[in-house]
Amino acid sequence: MGTDRYGLECSGNAEAVAHLQRAQGHLLRFQPAVIDELDAALAADPGCVMARATRAWIGALSSEWPDARAAAALLDGAASKLQREQGHLDAIRSFVGGDMHRSGRQLDALLAEHPRDAVALAAGHQIDFFSGDAPNLRDRVQRARLHWDTQHPDFAFVDGMLSFGCEECGDYVRSEEIGRRAVERNACDVWAIHAVVHTFEMQGRVDEGIAFLEERRADWAQGNYLNVHNAWHLAVYQLEREDWAAALALYDTVIHHAASPGIALEMLDASGLLWRLMLDGVDTGGRWDALADAWAAKDPTPWVVFNDLHAIMAFVGAGRQREAEQRVAEIEAFLCRGDGAAANRRMVGGAGLAAARALAAYGRGDDAQVVAQLAPVRHHLAIFGGSHAQRDAYERTLLASALRGGEVALAGQLIAERLRARPQGRWNRSREAQWQRLRTAAGR
Repeated sequence: MGTDRYGLECSGNAEAVAHLQRAQGHLLRFQPAVIDELDAALAADPGCVMARATRAWIGALSSEWPDARAAAALLDGAASKLQREQGHLDAIRSFVGGDMHRSGRQLDALLAEHPRDAVALAAGHQIDFFSGDAPNLRDRVQRARLHWDTQHPDFAFVDGMLSFGCEECGDYVRSEEIGRRAVERNACDVWAIHAVVHTFEMQGRVDEGIAFLEERRADWAQGNYLNVHNAWHLAVYQLEREDWAAALALYDTVIHHAASPGIALEMLDASGLLWRLMLDGVDTGGRWDALADAWAAKDPTPWVVFNDLHAIMAFVGAGRQREAEQRVAEIEAFLCRGDGAAANRRMVGGAGLAAARALAAYGRGDDAQVVAQLAPVRHHLAIFGGSHAQRDAYERTLLASALRGGEVALAGQLIAERLRARPQGRWNRSREAQWQRLRTAAGR
């Protein structure tokens, strides 16, 4: 037995616990060395339960079904006499069993007893993000934060999580304040950097967002698992400037290229960026083909519909409509079967299937069907996870079809909403001009 980085009792010999302590620091920094340290901990003592649990969490939270299966296998036969460690094992088993909502509740219960368990806090934070639970994305962190020593070297990383939770709840002023404070304390806090960038995105503060990322490029651009996502944010800012070349350069050098590892969480960003470019009528060359191949190589088992939606984007973008329609059919069949991941069933039934049908309909040029599918669920898209910024792809798709399909009233409503949120946005203003032309042509 020993104590971890946060003074919590954990199983394992001294060497294993030392590796675990270092792994916990890397986890909060999104640094790949976390895997090496966890593997070293397990090599030193296979009975180091928290090393095994943390490694399983990383696999489970990849959002990919094969990794979830591997996480389950890693826990085969694992048990602990320590209530906190057993709580992790139980929560992971719920997650890989398909019930991420139950897993999140189990972690909340664990954190009520052990609020300084940073692994539980980080895992729960990601579950809240995956399930679109913005209030708990903020409140889970706030509850635990009260019990942390503000002088602990990892305390600012807790603030980085809180900053993102505040942003997703629309509290942009507080989010920016807390996030900036976290970054000032730890320049390598890529999650806090990302949270601040979200606040700029949601307020249309494009130039500030670009400057913030460029000033800190050395801190986020390499050596961490979030570099692709932060590059995506920078590229999205470039789209707001209508600097297509700059966005595509980021795509080619960071977001997706021949040496990309084919991780779904990174491929989401690639699909989301190319889809926005497609909606803007930008020629993306052969990039869709390579990305569609990467998605086609993935296990298609319905697990997290957010991934399926981005695969459909890639198939549509590459002109592979048959594959897009097939993926929609697989999602429909999954929902009809009534088995499989409970959490994913809620996501699919709540809005995921409608979004999938809308993306495929956009590929067919069926704007009426895009509107019919997306308009009723557009305020409920958070049920399948992602951030406001990521889900904006569906809002843009709806607007594009409303404009293309001559839905003057709906297009005007959507543009008015966007302008209220980002009155100076160049993209919004150009769509407003397009709508005005449509309105004039319709004699209104």
